[in-house]
Amino acid sequence: MSDIILETERLRLEPFVEADLPFLLEQHSDPEVNRYHSPGPRPMTTDEVKTRLFEFIERDDGSGFGRRKLTTHDGDYIGRAGIDWMSDPDGYELAYSLKRSAWGNGYASEIAGALTRWFFETTDNGFLIAYAHADHQASQHVMKKTGFRHWFDRDKHDVPCAFYRIESSDVA
Repeated sequence: MSDIILETERLRLEPFVEADLPFLLEQHSDPEVNRYHSPGPRPMTTDEVKTRLFEFIERDDGSGFGRRKLTTHDGDYIGRAGIDWMSDPDGYELAYSLKRSAWGNGYASEIAGALTRWFFETTDNGFLIAYAHADHQASQHVMKKTGFRHWFDRDKHDVPCAFYRIESSDVA
């Protein structure tokens, strides 16, 4: 049985394992990658990345939900993506983060679209949420391109954010 949760023309989404620590460390040692993520524009410490990785692994229940390792078909690690429950506002959230060398290749749009379709095909939920730092125009562009519509603006984790939402009826 394959551990691949979702596959697109160029990408694979699969569960994280402990051996993925170096990939996640590389991604989050780049202040530019972290600029719009918690803890902000600084490299994450090894302990912070380990904590994040173990949370991803621990929360994986095999359902397809959660944060997953995103690779190319050649096996190159390019980031993480997934859908998971969030609170305030309550609902399932689409999330993605790519290492800098993967930016500008259309990977975020490709996985966001695939995950959104997967979500509505495999659940009976009526909507999906996504949000980004209010200044993160590239991420907001991906959301809009995927069909999400601006919902509201407000702080989350003491950071100004733009929230987007897509309804199941909006997905072809």
